Amino acid sequence: MLDIRRLEVFVAVAEEGSFTAAAQRLYLTQSAVSQQVAALERELGTPLLHRLARGVRPTTAGAVLADRSKHLFGQITSVEQHVRAFGNGPREIRLGAFATAGVELLPIALRTFRKRHPDIRVELTAVHTDSAPAGLREGHIHALLTWDYDIAPQPTDPGLVQRHLPDDPLRILVAADHPLADRGEVSLADMAGERWVVRAHRAPHSAAHETMCRIAGFEPVVAFRTDDYQSLQGLVAAGMGVGLAPALSLFPPRDDVRVLRLAAPVFTRRVTALTLEEPAPDTPVRDFLDILCATAEDLLPAQ
Repeated sequence: MLDIRRLEVFVAVAEEGSFTAAAQRLYLTQSAVSQQVAALERELGTPLLHRLARGVRPTTAGAVLADRSKHLFGQITSVEQHVRAFGNGPREIRLGAFATAGVELLPIALRTFRKRHPDIRVELTAVHTDSAPAGLREGHIHALLTWDYDIAPQPTDPGLVQRHLPDDPLRILVAADHPLADRGEVSLADMAGERWVVRAHRAPHSAAHETMCRIAGFEPVVAFRTDDYQSLQGLVAAGMGVGLAPALSLFPPRDDVRVLRLAAPVFTRRVTALTLEEPAPDTPVRDFLDILCATAEDLLPAQ
């Protein structure tokens, strides 16, 4: 019988495209990863990877094995979670979430959850939106909170259960002394002549800001790109430019920044909770997701 741990190591190598990256992901040494893959190849009697000058690429057999293994991991995890549900679910919840969910949404939801379940520990892991939901399939996390832009919806693994939270609307940010600071609502086209401070994204959303501006009919002049929304707000407050940010990133509000609603066309981030299967009723995971949705409804304003 194939060793599940060896399969997990091999899938990590196939997904990462290198032994080094897989070793970092799995917190193993590179030699340990290489040995596990070599042992699996000997066991199956066929090469699973093409060793290239830079990295590796699965052979035909390796690609089949990686794909089938992912489904196997999902089935094993599903069985485990289903059986655990008979004992009222796990005594801890492992959640993966994007960074801005931790500004206000998750803290409020966690406080509510801990009052109801003081004996259950919640473990939180930061994830990027382009991360494959391997953690769900491999059982490392119970739920994954992710987002995408409505202008560029990303395909979701059909084997995962999706629970949509309220949309996270984008807002225009201007300095407190900006000529439009007293306007409650502006269109993106109203800001066509402005310089922009832009939140830098990785693929597949690396050109999201430019795409939204082009939909509004202009090419933006980008003054600065920053890696987080706190820096973006600080630079806007200093007059470096205007900004565009999701509502969930704007807690607590700043006195030196004005937040303006977007007039049509409006843009949003779609927020989704993913699980391997529908959590059973009256389990901690199900209750946490219910609390998360209710919290998001309270926090997130209408368009």
